[in-house]
Amino acid sequence: MNNETLEFIQEQLEYEFDEPKLLRQAFTRKSYSEEHNGAYNNEVLEFYGDKALEFIVMKKLSEYFGETTQNGKYASQKTEGQLTEIKKKLVCKKMLAHRIDILDFADCLLMGKGDEAQNAQDQESVKEDLFEAIIGAVAIDCGWDAETLEEVVDRMIDIEYYLENGFQDDENYVDLIQTWCQKKYGYLPEYNIYELNDGYECIISFSNEFNGFSGQGYSKREARMNAAREAFDYLDEENEWILPIDEVGEPDIDRAINQLQELYQKGYIGEPWYDFAETYDDNGNPVWRCECHVSGSDTYWWGNYSSKKNGKKAVAYDMLRAVLGLEEDDEA
Repeated sequence: MNNETLEFIQEQLEYEFDEPKLLRQAFTRKSYSEEHNGAYNNEVLEFYGDKALEFIVMKKLSEYFGETTQNGKYASQKTEGQLTEIKKKLVCKKMLAHRIDILDFADCLLMGKGDEAQNAQDQESVKEDLFEAIIGAVAIDCGWDAETLEEVVDRMIDIEYYLENGFQDDENYVDLIQTWCQKKYGYLPEYNIYELNDGYECIISFSNEFNGFSGQGYSKREARMNAAREAFDYLDEENEWILPIDEVGEPDIDRAINQLQELYQKGYIGEPWYDFAETYDDNGNPVWRCECHVSGSDTYWWGNYSSKKNGKKAVAYDMLRAVLGLEEDDEA
């Protein structure tokens, strides 16, 4: 691990080690130490970090959800069971691994050939161990100073954000925005990332309608996540998050008539209406010209069918796909 990597990690933590070798040790897997003459690894640091993390989380929970009353007693807004569940979510494997991803630390691990072959840096358990080892290294380096530990833990987890906003996975905001954009526009959002003096800024654009959601972070991943979170919050506040397809589901030819009607009742489209004309082919068989219209739009769908019932379903299905943006409109 070179000095540039050590400097990057300390900048992310906003903590400068008195003993940088402790930080290197926190990133050293046992597999690496076994291949390099028994170099010190992070297993014991992980043990201490687990305890230090638990202490800081408990301290934050006691301060956030309770206070000492005038008669000297502690009053809590949460029950023991509720606090236990919150604590579990804050220090669970998935959370710690996710925060390591945001900090861009996994690729800094020193691993043996076996770990490298298995891409161990991508495993949640390995990232969890790394998170705890870093806390352990900080604890020893700062002499277990509670204030310093709390600052580093806050930097690595941002505990108050989760206490205020819940535990929806931050990384999912990026996935949610991409899924929403794909459904609405048929393409993925555009991400532009710019380097700042103290980190990065990400700007997300979907279209002229939704443009310029920005977020900053110490890493590109964190900046992208924060921009996606801003976009999500805006869409949710403006009631844009739920798309028509979310209301009625994927087009189904047997349900298309009802699906169109549901979109009308919820205010997404004008009232659907149908027009029918019966003619006959050269053999005297009935042929139904069926049309589906939506009030307020000049576009309609039509076709010739042997059955009025099936024809109505078919044109309703075609109109539904057009309304949901799943097919190019063919204007009659």
